[in-house]
Amino acid sequence: MTACPSPILDLPEFDLGLDLPSLTRPIAQVLDIDCNPFQRKELYKQETVRWLAKNGYIKEAEKIEHCGTSFIHLKCPAGHHKYVRMYCKNEFCPVCGVVGSREHKKRTTRARDRLMWAKILGYMVFTLPESISSSNIEKDVLNDLSKAANAIVTSNFNTPGGCDRWHFNGDSVGKLQIHLNVLFPIEGTNGIGKIDNLKLTKIKKDWTDFVNGYFKLSLPSAVSHYGFASSARKKYHKIKYVLRPVTNDFQFYTLSDLDKKYILSLRRWHNTRWFGELSNRMYKKFLTQKGINPTAAVDGDPYLSRGCPVCGGKFRFEEIIYKGDVQMHGLRWLDNDILVDYEVYEALKKGKD
Repeated sequence: MTACPSPILDLPEFDLGLDLPSLTRPIAQVLDIDCNPFQRKELYKQETVRWLAKNGYIKEAEKIEHCGTSFIHLKCPAGHHKYVRMYCKNEFCPVCGVVGSREHKKRTTRARDRLMWAKILGYMVFTLPESISSSNIEKDVLNDLSKAANAIVTSNFNTPGGCDRWHFNGDSVGKLQIHLNVLFPIEGTNGIGKIDNLKLTKIKKDWTDFVNGYFKLSLPSAVSHYGFASSARKKYHKIKYVLRPVTNDFQFYTLSDLDKKYILSLRRWHNTRWFGELSNRMYKKFLTQKGINPTAAVDGDPYLSRGCPVCGGKFRFEEIIYKGDVQMHGLRWLDNDILVDYEVYEALKKGKD
C-alpha cells in the first residue's frame, strides 16, 4: 500500500504530526485515497480539528485533538482503583462518532435497562418534507416536533412511554436529512407487533395534520414508518441503530460550512429524550413496580458502574490524569478504555465466569 502524501497545514498548533493528505479536494478523490483504516481515521481527525480551529471553535478543536488521551482515576473507600478513559463526546469526532464507540455503547447500555424488558418494542420514523429536513431546524422546533410525535405514539399504542432521537443525516452525502426515530414498548400484546392498516392510516394522518398546521403547509401526506421487534437480538439491534452517532466524521466533513455550524449549535442540546413513565424522573419507580431492576445493564457495565466488585463500596473521583502519567504497576487492562487493580480485575473476571 502506498503512503498517503503530506498535507499543507494551515494551523500548525493543531498539527497531529501525521503524513496525511488534505480533505480540501473533491470528496470523490478523498474516497479514493489509498490509506489504511488508522490513517483514514487520523486524516478525518486532523481535518475536523483544522476546520474547527479555523472557524473559531477552539475548545472543540482541542477536545477532539486530545480525545481519549486522559483517564478519570476513581477509588473506592477500601482503596481499590479504576481508571476510565475520557472522550470528547462529540458525534462528529472520528473516535466518538462511530458505531461501537464508547459513547455509543454508553447510550445503548442505559437504554437496554428501559426497553429490553418489553415483549414487543415498537419503532416509528417520522419524516419531514425535504425543504424542511435539509434546513437548519431550530432546537425549539425540534422539541415541538418530538412532543407531537410522542403524543401520536402514546395515543395510538398501548405504551408507557419511550425514547426519541433525531438523526441528522440519511443516505444523501453533503446535506442534512433530518428525521425522528421513536422507540417504545408495546404492552398488552400476545407477542404480535403487527397493526392494521386503519391504525397506520390514522398515524400518518395525525402526523400530516400536525406538520401542515405547524409549518402552514398543505402536504397530501407526511411520511411515517412503523416497525417492531420481538426477539432479543432484533430489539437490541433497534436500540443500537436508533442511538447510533447521528452525524459522524465523514458526514460532518461533507456538509457545507453553514450546516457544520448548525450541527455545532446543537452540541449542548439533549438529542436523546425519554417520555412518559420511562422518562428520567419516573422510569426507576415504573420498572421497580414491574419487578424489573432499572439499572441491571448499567450496574453490569464496568465502564459505567460506580460499584466496586470487590468490597461493594462506591468508586469516587480522585483526579484526571494523562495516559502517559498513569502508573501501570499493579494495574491491568480490562479493555482499551478501563484499567483496574488486580483485585478488581479478578473479581470482574470471576463475575463473567
